[in-house]
Amino acid sequence: MIIAVLLINLNAAEKKEKKQEFKCEAKKTCKQMSSCKEAIFYLKECDLSKLDKDKDGIPCESICK
Repeated sequence: MIIAVLLINLNAAEKKEKKQEFKCEAKKTCKQMSSCKEAIFYLKECDLSKLDKDKDGIPCESICK
């Protein structure tokens, strides 16, 4: 039982660490993004909807092909 609780807490901590790969900072345009993964993070986590000009859920089509 204790092991199961520890594993659940470990998995939650790992997911949180992965999510913190990027931070919502001063980037505002696709040209400032270093990767598609970063653009997706900014779209979803930083509410930067202008990265998805055609509103199809894919930000920065020039780098997210």
